[in-house]
Amino acid sequence: MKRLFISCLLVALALAPATVRAHNLSFLQGDVVVHPDKVEVRMDVLPSDILLSSGMVMIVLDKIDKADIEKGVAAYQSFLLNGLVILDASGHRLKGRISKIDSIEVPAEGIALDTLMATSFVYRVEYPLASCPAQLGFLHQFNSESNPVPVSMQLTVTRAGQSEGVTIPIPTGETPETIAFQWAEAAPPATVVVPAHTASLDPGDVFLYIQNDEVRLELMIPLATIETWIPVSRKSPDFLEVSEQAALQDALGTFFTEHNPVLLDTVTVKPTLSRLEFFGTDFKDFSQRPEPKRLSAASARAGAILSYSTKGAPRHVEWTWSLFNDRATAVRGTMFAFDKGMRFALAPASPMVTWDNPGVPPLPKIEAVLTRQGAGDDKARAALAERLLRNVYRGFDYHSESDVYDALAQSVQGDLLTDLYLKIKQGLTAQDQGGAVARVQEVKVVRAEAAPGEVQDGFSERVTWQVTGTVEHWGHIHTRINEYTADLGIAKTAGAWKLSSLAVAAQSQIKSAMSVRTL
Repeated sequence: MKRLFISCLLVALALAPATVRAHNLSFLQGDVVVHPDKVEVRMDVLPSDILLSSGMVMIVLDKIDKADIEKGVAAYQSFLLNGLVILDASGHRLKGRISKIDSIEVPAEGIALDTLMATSFVYRVEYPLASCPAQLGFLHQFNSESNPVPVSMQLTVTRAGQSEGVTIPIPTGETPETIAFQWAEAAPPATVVVPAHTASLDPGDVFLYIQNDEVRLELMIPLATIETWIPVSRKSPDFLEVSEQAALQDALGTFFTEHNPVLLDTVTVKPTLSRLEFFGTDFKDFSQRPEPKRLSAASARAGAILSYSTKGAPRHVEWTWSLFNDRATAVRGTMFAFDKGMRFALAPASPMVTWDNPGVPPLPKIEAVLTRQGAGDDKARAALAERLLRNVYRGFDYHSESDVYDALAQSVQGDLLTDLYLKIKQGLTAQDQGGAVARVQEVKVVRAEAAPGEVQDGFSERVTWQVTGTVEHWGHIHTRINEYTADLGIAKTAGAWKLSSLAVAAQSQIKSAMSVRTL
């Protein structure tokens, strides 16, 4: 089983872009072999699932303790047995047991995450049968309140003695997908039982983000649902080719932007499409753009990010899903408004989600550091450098370029202003995440000392500081702490201290972590 957490968990902090591994939305995939007396299920589980199932929502890219890995391996047994539902012909749920877990040998001192992520854990589950089955039903119940991310599932079901099986998406809820079996020696492979009614498609997943400077809607929609909205040219019913994905880009991007306006306060705002890509269940690193490849039509999904500009903190946000039809009847959603999260579900009878600002203040104005803050000793100069650096990074909390420039001008002299803006903007921009800009959470000076060189009406200081920043998509956050050493020229200008020069001497990443946004 591959449970892939799609997310923009990439942060490249100031002055140097970087890339890291990330996962997000969950796609579960497994193999089922049906025998006359039992059902065997084989799941290949990613380490991120193992850790998250045990409640470990922070994964630091250093070393994972052996105890945390063992706790996750044990906890995932219950997660799997509770979530996967197999029904006999009478509709009774089969009781499964874990028959074997194939895992790596973990040293006593733990294991580096990069090493851990290069492998998988294999869970083998057996379900005894009272008689030879004519049919079995499959559904899943992984989407509980305790699970932090939405789950979609796909199984390949094969009758014992045959080499060819059938691959099916597994529904969530109460109505199973049913597979029929014939047991004569020359019988055809297992076949899907077509229900008397038209089955609903797997729900799409949406994430609505609300911030001071932006409202963002992130969609993850199954190909089968998209095909109920717009024509999708496919040569094969089983695959979506690379050329077909490219041909679909413009039409689908236009479709998403035209059908998803948002009411911000009293104004209806159309979105800008910042990202649209196609994913399969075997894609493991969503911090990178996927390489174009043929995808299974049964599991392919389109991921789209729509951005809505705001003028300060919105007071009222209203979004309506207008794309329900007789097959696409449900949408799962999560809204993150500033630091608060909540789940929601949309249906034809209740297609709207609204949010009213409970009093979240606008971004505070960045004030100049007046010269009355002294710089007479080492401690005072370090504190002054830290205030100026914090002001510089805080300037990128603003959305429009003019507002960022105005904020930077409080702490940076004119000759340096444009150069520093471009360098920091480049460093904070994750190019392979559609140009997402990391949000700086903390700036901290860890070392400061006098530097060689003279500065008119000021001083030169060699400063080492750390920057903590985050990028978030689809409910997952990647945090990175980078450390920089630079010679700063700090001078008096019109009654305020400002940076007059900045020359980087060293830079390094000291920590990187993945976390799941809590509700």
